[in-house]
Amino acid sequence: MEEATETKRDRVRRLLIDPLKADGFRFARGVTAEDAKTRLDRLADDLAYLKDDGLDALRVSLRTKGEGAARCFWPAPATVLGLAESFQRRPLDELPALLRWFASAAGGAAVLGDRLVAEYWFWTMHKRPPVKPMDKKVVADKAEEWRRRVELAKDRIARGHTMPDDEAQWLQWYQGKVTYVEGLVGDRSDVSEDAA
Repeated sequence: MEEATETKRDRVRRLLIDPLKADGFRFARGVTAEDAKTRLDRLADDLAYLKDDGLDALRVSLRTKGEGAARCFWPAPATVLGLAESFQRRPLDELPALLRWFASAAGGAAVLGDRLVAEYWFWTMHKRPPVKPMDKKVVADKAEEWRRRVELAKDRIARGHTMPDDEAQWLQWYQGKVTYVEGLVGDRSDVSEDAA
């Protein structure tokens, strides 16, 4: 008989959720069993990126973070996810919102506006899209700075000059990011110029 493969969600349950339940964590009265399961499944999915030692550290930390008078109710997801980030940063590429953003018209507009890597950089800094006017200005400024830097590097190469190692490494990083983020965008031939 074959052993069942443990899913990511099952691993989070085994290392975090089940031990905390055994310690007395529960939901407040009025939360149905179905709602509780949905909330814990969502939490398990959000924490699946953590390595085993990160889940262990999170479990130890959460044992003292229960809510309510008896400190035995599950903390709010924001509390749990914030603590998880302190033990191990969530890889940016696992954020569904980021993948949806770059696959949407916004990703196509970023390509047309030559802001692709700058928008990705903004996501790495803030884990949210640049939607506020100030956010858009920061992205536009960063995109312009990097556009000039790429032009200077290409000009230096075209004239046969050698580039300093740090500049060559930066250019390689930038070109790699362009290729990578273009992959997140996919084929956006349906995006028009006025989306930019």
